[in-house]
Amino acid sequence: MTIPTFENTAAVSEVVSALRAVGAVIITRAASSNLMSVVADELRSGFDECALEGQSAFDGGKTNRFNQVLRASQSAAELVEHEWVVAVADEILLPHCANYTVGSMTAIEILPGEDGQALHRDDTIYPIDLAGLELQIGVMWAIDDFTEENGATRIVPGSHRYLRSWHLPNLGEWLPAVMPSGSALFYLGSTWHGGGPNRSQSTRKGLINTYCLGWLRQESNQYFENPPSVAKHFSPALRALLGYTPHGSGDDEIGTFVGECDGWLDRPPKEAWRDDRGQVGEEHHVTEQLGAK
Repeated sequence: MTIPTFENTAAVSEVVSALRAVGAVIITRAASSNLMSVVADELRSGFDECALEGQSAFDGGKTNRFNQVLRASQSAAELVEHEWVVAVADEILLPHCANYTVGSMTAIEILPGEDGQALHRDDTIYPIDLAGLELQIGVMWAIDDFTEENGATRIVPGSHRYLRSWHLPNLGEWLPAVMPSGSALFYLGSTWHGGGPNRSQSTRKGLINTYCLGWLRQESNQYFENPPSVAKHFSPALRALLGYTPHGSGDDEIGTFVGECDGWLDRPPKEAWRDDRGQVGEEHHVTEQLGAK
């Protein structure tokens, strides 16, 4: 089994079909080299400030990571709400929610000499494991070219088919997600993966964003990482992705808010993110149920 790779002109349906079958896909050059160069420059200060602080055996001793991506890089917003991201996430997540949100954003710089990261699933933060229900999706953007030598993300194809409560897949059957700068690696939350060892003489920079079902708690608290004073400058779509809008409809809304907030949206800005499947619904539905005329 290989990691399916598509040009940025591929049909979304074809990409999603491969993602469901294998657990990961690559879209080459989904973003321009100019954008990736700008994002790299903007993230530089964040990498320098973290300077290997707070590392662990899991995160690596020679890997820089930080989460406040949008504060460091305004241009990274184009990647978080990229048309490919939304198109694929809509297909994977919307069958199980009214709208989804950003679970986490992490800029990652693997330095020369770093060992491979332990392979893992991202969705183990949630204490539920149901076959066929994807809780989240991850998108790794290649800021630099990803090669097997510089630490390209390792993927275990087909590993999303194994429930973690039953057994492990063969973690030795991993493949490197080799891709040029500007490409995006999509992988399901249930897919086993991990950063590769960097045996090159240069760093390997990437930006990973996860998107989770809108009724789940986000892995990182986006309201602190991107408070209203920051979020108000983002597009409505990005603010909705960060969680500045309710989930559901009628009396089944969660995450509601009444008051003044510069970033808040009373309704999700995208039609596909508006769900009318509530148990009660709108006022006219209540009237019909009560038999009122």
